[in-house]
Amino acid sequence: MDSRLPLLTVDTVIFPGLVLPIPVTDVQGRSVIRDLVENGGEMVCGAVAVRDGYELGDRVFRSLYGTGCAATISEISLDIDDDGPVEVTLTGNRRFKVAELDSDGDYLVADVEWLDEEPGDDPLGTATVAVERFRRYAAAVTEISQPGLHIGALPDEPSTLSYLISAAMTLVTPDRQKLLEALDTTTRLAQLVGLLDTELAAIRALPSLPATDLAWSDMSPN
Repeated sequence: MDSRLPLLTVDTVIFPGLVLPIPVTDVQGRSVIRDLVENGGEMVCGAVAVRDGYELGDRVFRSLYGTGCAATISEISLDIDDDGPVEVTLTGNRRFKVAELDSDGDYLVADVEWLDEEPGDDPLGTATVAVERFRRYAAAVTEISQPGLHIGALPDEPSTLSYLISAAMTLVTPDRQKLLEALDTTTRLAQLVGLLDTELAAIRALPSLPATDLAWSDMSPN
């Protein structure tokens, strides 16, 4: 995979393996999609979450996180030559850290450093704890909302499991970004256990979480 990627700025965090429709509403994003289609090559871009942003006149200024996920575009809805929003379906591939940004063109292009998925000290043991908590979380969400969160069989591989749970939980963007940036699988799973405990306590106190609809790819995050 190329280490130079056109960037889509998105309002959520894309994880390896996650399949997600994303609206592309800005001129820069439509230019990324248009160029990828016209070049006829691999439909891969970098998806980076917006930290914050504001509008000044007809211009939009955004502060971006420094770690993102390469994503393959599998579907494009609506005409990218129109001024309206385009919806694309992204499948997360591999994490990266932005090394340098090129803003000279119609959209941001990043030179990236690929991040390997290290196992950490105890991925299997921490995964066992995370699965137990996640099943409790899914049962609690299903009890208070319809259709709820029906998870079925979970992957045995700890890194894939960690990304699936990260994507399935209802979390604010900074928490999701921290999970994406985790140094290794064990660390991410341990963070998830803490977040799941917090969410379970919140559900017991105030059962108001929305239902979750998750699409997932069985591709490896590396």
